[in-house]
Amino acid sequence: MSGIGGLPPIPIYLAIEKNEQQYASRVEKTDATTQSNIAYFQNVAPKLSSPQALLNNYRALEVVLGAFGLSSAINETGILKDLMTQNPADPNSLAQQSANPLYLRFAQFLSRWNPPPLSDPKTIQTIISQYQLNQFEQNEGNQIPGMQQALYFTRTIGNITSIDQLMADPALLNVVETVTNQPQQFGLLDFNQQVAILSKAVDLSKFKNPAYIQKYVEQYLALTQENPPPAPGPSGVLALFQPSNTANGGLGQMLSLLG
Repeated sequence: MSGIGGLPPIPIYLAIEKNEQQYASRVEKTDATTQSNIAYFQNVAPKLSSPQALLNNYRALEVVLGAFGLSSAINETGILKDLMTQNPADPNSLAQQSANPLYLRFAQFLSRWNPPPLSDPKTIQTIISQYQLNQFEQNEGNQIPGMQQALYFTRTIGNITSIDQLMADPALLNVVETVTNQPQQFGLLDFNQQVAILSKAVDLSKFKNPAYIQKYVEQYLALTQENPPPAPGPSGVLALFQPSNTANGGLGQMLSLLG
């Protein structure tokens, strides 16, 4: 199946993944909501001097959780407070016990509050960059089925070192289940059965090779296009692929974004 504007999804993926952060930061400038959220966060972040202060500021918390891929946890204040107050290196901490790499990374950035982490401009910029990336990927996934997972998988799978970590991340697990052709009933198996199956089907050491990741994701995108859900109208980078834009550059315009 072709992607937006008749172009297949794999060339679009290959064009974006070479320098996704630049795409994300440029497209963000045309997204009023993302711009507004980032500007607000930049203004209030240095004033958030405790975990409770961050939890009490819903809009700032949306940006922070969006940066770490934890938007769905915005109302899980108990979990978030534990992550921000426990030592993430402690084997008994929630970050370690959960085996969720998203929890661990969040805790590593936001568990030390003397001085407050959001008083550091570098931390603020890291959060903004990650927020841009995740918003960008979500937007592109709305245009082409599987693109959000494909881009996310490309930049994060190399950090996964165990099957438990893989299974704790639904987006990564979706890619692997699709490529390894797991049946729909896979999710009904108990945890140990799933681990046993994936341990045989996946060699995590191969994901240290960027070329292997790229081929793996290309396979995922090809499989995903066979049964795509309805896609909304274009926006972001993919709007450049619409027929109305082809006279002004089309694919060439998109590829020239990075100079």
